Amino acid sequence: MKRVFFIVFFLIISNVVFAQEIKNIQEPVVSNIYLAVDYDLYFRAASYSNLDYTSPSSVSGDIFSQYLTLNIIGKFDNKIEMSAKLASFGISGKPNPVFLMPYDNNNNSVFLQTAFLTYKNKDVIPFTVYVGKQEITQGDGLIIDGNNNGLTGVRGNADILNYADLDLFIVKDNDRDVTVLGVNAAVKVLPKVEIGIYQERNNSGFMYSKGIWDENLPIDYDNKTFYSIRITDENSKYGYKIEAAKQTGELVRSPADTVDYDNFALAFEGSWKGRVLNRDSNAKLLFSYANAEGENSFNPSFARRYNGIKRVGYGELFAANNADSFLTLPDGYYGINTLGAMFDIKPFGFLQTGIAFYLYSASDFRGAGDAGDAGLSSLYGAKADLGNEFDFFAKYGYKKYFDVGFNFAVYTPPSNTQNVFGNTGPSYLFQVEVSSRF
Repeated sequence: MKRVFFIVFFLIISNVVFAQEIKNIQEPVVSNIYLAVDYDLYFRAASYSNLDYTSPSSVSGDIFSQYLTLNIIGKFDNKIEMSAKLASFGISGKPNPVFLMPYDNNNNSVFLQTAFLTYKNKDVIPFTVYVGKQEITQGDGLIIDGNNNGLTGVRGNADILNYADLDLFIVKDNDRDVTVLGVNAAVKVLPKVEIGIYQERNNSGFMYSKGIWDENLPIDYDNKTFYSIRITDENSKYGYKIEAAKQTGELVRSPADTVDYDNFALAFEGSWKGRVLNRDSNAKLLFSYANAEGENSFNPSFARRYNGIKRVGYGELFAANNADSFLTLPDGYYGINTLGAMFDIKPFGFLQTGIAFYLYSASDFRGAGDAGDAGLSSLYGAKADLGNEFDFFAKYGYKKYFDVGFNFAVYTPPSNTQNVFGNTGPSYLFQVEVSSRF
């Protein structure tokens, strides 16, 4: 949890009180006002090799990046709350399109990540309304996630008899003519069941590429509708998450160039918590599948891809989701699938270390050359191998306010491709991350 600093004022007439810890904030009377300030700083030094597999040469990159947020929350009474988060993202190092992320500027300029008003009603049917630029995440971000960049609009959440939640929203993506709307209903018993319907209406004139607008990909419009069901259950030792989603819709580049969407995706994660060698330990198994027939592939524009300072996904280096990855791959691969396993242990209270392994494949391949055999992945319908990744990490944490971590990752591309990958050398990542929270 974040440690929160409060500034304390006492005004005789308005009885304005500022608390020192946000956890200690009690429900105020109407005349009380509370302000809280959260501070988050992330610094990252990363060295990459072989970023581009469309090139016969090994393209490397060394970067420093920093992400700072300052979140200011004002609570005026037990119904009204206002929040504004200022962010600054900067990157220094060798320019490469692979490092592009959906944040304003790359020169540490300050921008408004979120700014919204919250209204809470606790009457017969408790509900909350959020108005403004806000982070919206549904489930684990398979379809909808704000990517730490905020979406502007209105969201409402209702608590129905303490057994169910109803969540509705409609937002716009910053300065583009793109509308995202959805509804999600969840039953709050174990296992928890959620059903959602979401729609993207892209009339911007351009497509997304890895979650970033690409003006080299002009279109007329791109409309997608998603239907999902998510089941989760977790106790003190075991847990699982299952999500299945179907995508329909239409991509129109011109009247003579259209794509009809009719595909699906499946994600599963099983987890275990316990002790190994008398030390706290965790293990996970995961599987992710995305159906694809060429461009008729499962590809939500607003799926989780970034966390403010880097690309995130399955694997610290490859960072896959269902549609794309961090590394630059040859054209023609559609629908990325992942089979993975992770394990971590705390040998000391201040140190956590772990390993992970991932197998990647593609549901379809329509590029030039021979993509080779999908191997084990052909058991669940994959058409092409996309290699594998091994990760190692160690993290030192000081209480809950500061940590520093080291990551090493190696991605090994498929060796049986003929004239598809520009090179078949491995890609390495060496990374140090520092974060502080106050």
